[in-house]
Amino acid sequence: MAHECGCNAHSAAATQGGGAAITPDLTVGDVAHHYAGTLDIMKKMGINHCCGAHLTLREAAASAGVGLEVLLDALNRPAAAKS
Repeated sequence: MAHECGCNAHSAAATQGGGAAITPDLTVGDVAHHYAGTLDIMKKMGINHCCGAHLTLREAAASAGVGLEVLLDALNRPAAAKS
């Protein structure tokens, strides 16, 4: 699905629900929207969806003091990666 302005910002997240891995360059908002269970994981790790939805996972992990690989591993577990 292309973003309204044509930038394709949301196309990666929209296609990810088919089983592809969650990557560091997706935004917190896109991951929370497209992957069931991920919002709870991010909250437990101190990532604020409300104020940080525009941040990439890479930026959000750094801001929360969480290792990027730790975050990605948690988000990519089979239970979290289902949409």
